[in-house]
Amino acid sequence: MIELCGSLLAANHVHLARDLKMAEAEGIKRFHIDICDGHYTPHIAFGDQMVREIRLETDAVLEAHLAVRNMPAIAETFFNTGVDILTIQYESCELPSRLMKQIRAAGIMTGISFIPATGFDRMEYFLDEADFVNILGVDPGIGGQDFNPKILRKIEKTAEFIHKNKLKTRISVDGGVNISTLRNIIDAGADILTFGSAVFSGDIKSNVEAIRGKIIK
Repeated sequence: MIELCGSLLAANHVHLARDLKMAEAEGIKRFHIDICDGHYTPHIAFGDQMVREIRLETDAVLEAHLAVRNMPAIAETFFNTGVDILTIQYESCELPSRLMKQIRAAGIMTGISFIPATGFDRMEYFLDEADFVNILGVDPGIGGQDFNPKILRKIEKTAEFIHKNKLKTRISVDGGVNISTLRNIIDAGADILTFGSAVFSGDIKSNVEAIRGKIIK
């Protein structure tokens, strides 16, 4: 079963709760929140207060993606926000395994995210430690980028490794996921598709219906 996830970076930030509820009404029950610090990423977006207030608006699964520097200290500020999943960014985290253990000890599921340029050889070490692996189809922190087709083989290798080693780790793909790219991403082995502008740009209801129609085909 393919799970749909809405990336709130692409929603209307003035009317965030409105857009979330509209997507939720169309059956999206998981939302991705990019935490961008203006250091690791070029832009600043969201923070622990925003996540805490989003939690008051919904019972959906909330995943905070920490695309930041100084990650251990920032991660701790999210432990009491009601977030379900904290996803760390491999390339900006000095000790990923240690931080994932701390997140899990706080009662939160863990994810680990990899930029397009990071090869599978660096990913496989962590696949038995995370609940989710987030494979980015674009560089983090900037909405509206085109999907990088080079990562399809990386998704395939990840899916093969998970199956071979009987892991429960799920594969999420984020960035450039839309009607044109989703079939190739699913065929490569993804479990969770994170949509940004493909859901939140224009009419949300029509967008989600079009996505579901493409998945069924």
